[in-house]
Amino acid sequence: MKGSIIIALAALICTSLDAQKLSEHSIRIPEAGKEVREGHLQMGGTSPAGGSIAFNSYYMSVDGKPVVPVMGEFHYSRYPARQWEEEILKMKAGGVTVIPTYVFWAIHEEKEGIFDWSGDRDLRRFVLLCKKHGMSVIVRIGPFCHGEIRNGALPDWLFAKAVDVRSNDPEYLSCVGRFYAETARQLEGLYYKDGGPVIACQIENEHQHSAAPWAINYPGEPADYTSSAQDTSPELGEIHMKTLKDMAVAKGIITPFYTATGWGNAAVIGYEAIPVTSAYTYPFWTEPAMSDFCLFKDIHSHPDYGPVRYKPDDFPSFCAEMGVGIQMIYSRRPVVPGKAAEALMVRTLGSGSNGIGYYMYHGGSTPKMLGGRAFFSDEAMGMPKISYDFQAPLGEFGLEGTMYRNLRILHSFLSDFGEVLAPMGTVLPDGYRSITPGNRNDLRWAVRSDGRSGFVFMVNFQDHDGGRHNMEGLRLTIQLPDETVCIPEKGGFTLAKDESVILPFNLDMEGNLLKYATAQLLMKIEDGGTAHYFFFAPEGMQAEYLFAGKKLIKVAAPGLSSTFRVKTRGGKAIKVTTLTREQAMDAVKLDGKLLVTKAQVLAEKSGPVLLSLGSNEVEYVLYPSKAGLSVQKASVPAVEPGYECKGAGMRRMTVRFSEAVPEQVEEYFLKVDYTGDVAMAFLGGELVNDHFWHGKPWLIGLDRHRAKMADESLSLYIRPLHDDAPFLHDIPQEAIPVFGPGRQACSFNDIRVIPQYRIPLQ
Repeated sequence: MKGSIIIALAALICTSLDAQKLSEHSIRIPEAGKEVREGHLQMGGTSPAGGSIAFNSYYMSVDGKPVVPVMGEFHYSRYPARQWEEEILKMKAGGVTVIPTYVFWAIHEEKEGIFDWSGDRDLRRFVLLCKKHGMSVIVRIGPFCHGEIRNGALPDWLFAKAVDVRSNDPEYLSCVGRFYAETARQLEGLYYKDGGPVIACQIENEHQHSAAPWAINYPGEPADYTSSAQDTSPELGEIHMKTLKDMAVAKGIITPFYTATGWGNAAVIGYEAIPVTSAYTYPFWTEPAMSDFCLFKDIHSHPDYGPVRYKPDDFPSFCAEMGVGIQMIYSRRPVVPGKAAEALMVRTLGSGSNGIGYYMYHGGSTPKMLGGRAFFSDEAMGMPKISYDFQAPLGEFGLEGTMYRNLRILHSFLSDFGEVLAPMGTVLPDGYRSITPGNRNDLRWAVRSDGRSGFVFMVNFQDHDGGRHNMEGLRLTIQLPDETVCIPEKGGFTLAKDESVILPFNLDMEGNLLKYATAQLLMKIEDGGTAHYFFFAPEGMQAEYLFAGKKLIKVAAPGLSSTFRVKTRGGKAIKVTTLTREQAMDAVKLDGKLLVTKAQVLAEKSGPVLLSLGSNEVEYVLYPSKAGLSVQKASVPAVEPGYECKGAGMRRMTVRFSEAVPEQVEEYFLKVDYTGDVAMAFLGGELVNDHFWHGKPWLIGLDRHRAKMADESLSLYIRPLHDDAPFLHDIPQEAIPVFGPGRQACSFNDIRVIPQYRIPLQ
């Protein structure tokens, strides 16, 4: 009763004469902060340079400081080795700090006893490149991985043996031990304990939760899955997981921590590994439906995809497999919007996750098997034979996906303020459990706080729902143990349709106390000894800042010229700039500088390089610099690529292109705008790329095909799209074609070669 009175009085404090027009929302922050326990997790490690990695029940620490790692999955064996370095740099510019990568057993030991670690399979070279650019690595060694690989990455030759896979069958473990030993040799000297970048190892994947169909089957036959017939009890599953972890350690794969799939009652490894979790808002394995993943909860205590087999409160919440994109299968082609990815991650951080990761962050192309006529792709599940684009933040050919910049906004925030956020517990408003995915009227929000300061998280997006509306006249009352903070102090604010927002309160800015801001914190830049904070104004929201001492600053026009200075009693002078949301989407922090550009960014050690598809001139802001926050331009000479297209009926086309790549071009892309069901590209009579149509043009990076295209044409083939195709309900309505004779559509609409310019900045 007393708590209710306190909240009511707090709301009254914030009420003004226009209260009848406002939508008031209150939350009470408890005096006791988040309970954090130490010493029970058998994880952690040190480096020769004196660095350390440690864990408590709530977050990870690096060198004694709390961090929120950003993990982005990238499979080295699905990308040309000569382009690995550029892709690692793109990931770094996107705010990724850790690269998990699968070590697919079947790809490395296609023939029993013969291992291949060469070319695109060179794990050691990939990890060394990560080390060169300061990126940590998690090796996911299976042996079962899935990853939409044939047999879940169990080699074909295992199917021919009388063994019980994914169990403690002695012969199976003997084969796994050989693979682990070879993997350990590739990683020798590259572990964190040796000064290397490998900080963790994941054992198995979804053990006792999921399996993959064996590729050796017959049409119409029920799937034969890669699951153990013996591992039918939780005890056997956990024994197997512990056995695999002990084997990895015995072979030399020793890392500060280990991970295991935690969702869906999968088998775990006690307190010797962190159970990681996942969420997919647009899965291909279920029919389209609104998910729960845009609703706030206490994710630390109640992980997604429950039930789980571990005690969640004993471990940090590492949501390491967040589906911000999704792979397409033939019969299902969900299209994921960028704002869906942002909403998922704002909800997940606000709910208490202290480790975020993406599957996939970088797409790729699944390699072929020996001889080049069969495919490592999980064709039995209806996957493309080669394409593994995954609608990822970085796609199959390294171009930005629709959500790359939405996520980079959050990563920039975590990079500079994750140390502050990580220890903060989640507090949820009364009635949050009653909000359903279809509810469009109740505010979805949560607070993370240490009892004195914190951040407000709000989401006004719902997957598979196009009917949401602006939420206007919102006012938040945050009842702290010693004071009440009202956002805003007077009037209300608008949370626009499909927006996801993080607002700070009681933020210490070099001794200046920001009571609240109706703008989202982006990053902090040091400029000649002065801290310069960059915020951005969410769509539809008036940006205002209230500092201690009742210093209220309203920003009439967000943008590069909106900078103001603040110095309160006892604080140092600081600068604050409020960017537009569009400018924030274009902002990246590199080597302590702010770079704002619409171009794609490579974070090279010699300086940033801008990649521009189709335009040889770019605009940018680099700060601090002599130009300050003024817009500058950079350009390189334009090129006019020559190419020749020839059609053979409406389904076939050849493209002849053999020009050399000049210095100012990073790569040429073939843009194929077509209408059809499936498109395929052939070189030398072999399938080299494929694409499931989903209403968007197909962009093919030509660098990997350049040698062959010097001598022969690329042949394109499309199959007709029929009006009863099973996936049409996944396609945006505006992209559905007009079907002609035979109730089908099949056409090449436009084909062109586009240069991606390389523009270095000094």
